[in-house]
Amino acid sequence: MKDPASGKRQARLNPPEEWVIKEVEHLRIIEDDLWRRVKARQDTIREEMNHTAQDDTPLRRDFARQPKFLLSGLIKCGCCSGNYILINRTRYGCSVSLNKGLAVCDNRATIRREDLEARVLGGLKDRLMHPELIALFVEE
Repeated sequence: MKDPASGKRQARLNPPEEWVIKEVEHLRIIEDDLWRRVKARQDTIREEMNHTAQDDTPLRRDFARQPKFLLSGLIKCGCCSGNYILINRTRYGCSVSLNKGLAVCDNRATIRREDLEARVLGGLKDRLMHPELIALFVEE
């Protein structure tokens, strides 16, 4: 259709009752049985994620979200025990200090994400992979 004011063409969907739906078997990528099983599994996962158990309630995305970085959600502030969060693209900082101010937490120390991950992984490697600990683990 053309917009009478601008004269530009605008795409509009046909009403659903005018849609022509036709199955074309030879164009299928996977078998219909597998498709139905996957869709049933997706429905099960969707129901498990919807902890309110109400069909009309949108899914709680926080139950499905996965952390983007190795230590996301695991770091705590040494002063107030608040969460350390990414305060910009590259640095972790205290969320309480950032959001509630210096009166609640005066820790303004930040650390680069790469540096923190390197320190934690290095510590795990040095301390947990110690030959004596490995021998004890094997013995147990």
